[in-house]
Amino acid sequence: MTDFFQHTEYVVREHVGFTNLHEAYDIYDAEEKTHLASAAEQTSLWVKIQKLFLDKAFLPVLVQVRDPAGRLLLELEQPRSLIVATLIARDAEGKILGTFKQNLLSYGGAFEVSGPDGLPLGTISGDWKCRQYIFCDAAGGTLATIDHLYGGLARELLTTADDYRVKITGDPKFAPLVLAGTLAIDLVFHEA
Repeated sequence: MTDFFQHTEYVVREHVGFTNLHEAYDIYDAEEKTHLASAAEQTSLWVKIQKLFLDKAFLPVLVQVRDPAGRLLLELEQPRSLIVATLIARDAEGKILGTFKQNLLSYGGAFEVSGPDGLPLGTISGDWKCRQYIFCDAAGGTLATIDHLYGGLARELLTTADDYRVKITGDPKFAPLVLAGTLAIDLVFHEA
């Protein structure tokens, strides 16, 4: 596990870009003083053109997380989908860490999380305001909380840029999945 995944609390800050047709994020320590990593969507020109005419939810997504030296930490891929979003998290070597499958019957947004073997690992559930998400293991114990931060009136009304405070309270071996889950929350529930 890299140094980044030793952090138990950090902030994911999405870039505000009126002309960008891809998602980009910076990840800071809890006090937002030290830059820990960056995440950016890897988008082809063809997909960027489609984003001008189609809803983002129907298009494929690949987000790569890199440390400040440029080393790959994590990838999150969402294939093209029509109804239910499914996202696959992979480590730097391309090994599947887990899968996030959107639960359409939830009120505040939820994912069923499964491991590389397809067995259930837990869930991510949002509150009715879509402001706090709880990542629980299969036994119901809390692994992490992911708080959607208020960005101010102008930012909330005029952009889709969102910020999240992540607190890992459970087993640190799930840290890569917690980060992938945070990005999945933004891509599926806050980018529409």
